[in-house]
Order: sequence, then structure tokens, then C-alpha cells
Amino acid sequence: MTRNADAAEDDAASMSRRGFFRAGAAGAAVAAGVAAGSGTASAQYDGWLEGVSNYDGTHDYRGQDEVTVQVGAGENGLRFGPAAILIDPGATVVWEWTGQGGGHNVVANDGTFDSGSAVSEEGTTFEHTFADASDGDAFNYLCEPHEAVGMKGVVAVGSVDDDLVDPQAEGGDGESGGGGDGGSGSDGGDGGDSGGSDGSSESGGGLTASDIGTLALGFGFAGALLVPLFYAAHKKAERNA
Repeated sequence: MTRNADAAEDDAASMSRRGFFRAGAAGAAVAAGVAAGSGTASAQYDGWLEGVSNYDGTHDYRGQDEVTVQVGAGENGLRFGPAAILIDPGATVVWEWTGQGGGHNVVANDGTFDSGSAVSEEGTTFEHTFADASDGDAFNYLCEPHEAVGMKGVVAVGSVDDDLVDPQAEGGDGESGGGGDGGSGSDGGDGGDSGGSDGSSESGGGLTASDIGTLALGFGFAGALLVPLFYAAHKKAERNA
């Protein structure tokens, strides 16, 4: 083996665990993103909300007599917000125009409700009371001028087989722990500079066999192909220590 190859192996072995775990986490995040983009939205509501960028589960408004949905939500005003809601039988849904995204209307696929021609004026409202709906019913609806760009929504009644979102907790992502990115919660990798599992790696510690296995899982198939190289570099580093 050439001196250059030996040097390359030494460099690989001496890379900190932090660097490897960040790379592995990035690979895992990409894989998770692909799964999220092709899973829930396609499965729920017969795929009606597939391609609806702001669909993040069904927002649970049970217990409320009246629920408001924005018409013209999102950065471009081309979404209903929230995209999917869950209400009690007999509750009223009020769609309120934001004035963004041009002219919109609200039309149920099965004709249950129809706001009429598209309008754009902010503050316009349209409402429908789901007096005849039963538990388990779901009403798919759309904005006719903007259906092609994903301006679609769902009103589910009583119960639904979907991830439920608590409206009271909206906006709390990353804040419930009180520490934000600087805390010692789920983002503990950054908080480990002064100690913990990453503390020793910053002072030059190499990878363990377990670390290499974890990295391989993060990279998936590509990681499995790289494991022999990482392991060889790791063993060489141990011999030279």
C-alpha cells in the first residue's frame, strides 16, 4: 500500500465522531424526507391531498361549534389553511378569504357545498354547517381556479385515520423545550462540545465499530458499501495508537 493510501486511511480514522454523525444524520434526514413526501398524503383521503404542500396531518377542532379555514393561505395565497380539519357532526366551518393569491372559491367534490364564483376580496366569508354528516365522513373540496396547483382541502367529521395536529400547539415546534437550538434536548449534538458522548471525540478520539454501524444505517445502501473502508481505517488507527 502506498504512503498516500496510508495517509488517507489515517485521515479517515482520525475524523471526529461529530463529523461522521452529522453526515449520517444528513443521510437519514434525506431518507425521512422522501418517506414523508410519498407516504401519508398519498394514503389519506384517497390521495386527495397529495401534492398539497401545507398538508401536515388533520387539525383536530372537535369540541368547537365553529371552525375557520383561511382561503388564500401559504406564501403565494394558493392554499387552504389548514388543509385538513376534523370537526364534530353538526359543527359549522367558515371559510374566510385572506385577499391573497387572486380569486378563489370553495367547492366540494360531491356538491355538498359550493361558494359560487371565485372572488378575491379580503374578509369574504362562506360557511357550511355539517348537520347531516356522520362519524367517519370526509368531504374533499377545492378552489376551481387553482386546483391544478394544489389548492385543495378536506373536512373530516367525527373521527379519521390520520395523524392529528393539536391547533393549540401550532407554532410550538422547537419551542416546547424552552431551550431552542442552544439547549440540550433533541439537538444535543451541538450541545455536546463541552462534554457528553461527543466530548472525547473532539480531542482526537476515533470511531468505534458501533459508530461505523450507526453511520452505515444513516447512509443506507451507500453506507453499507463504505463500511469496509471505514472499518479498515479504524483498525489501522488502533494499531498505530
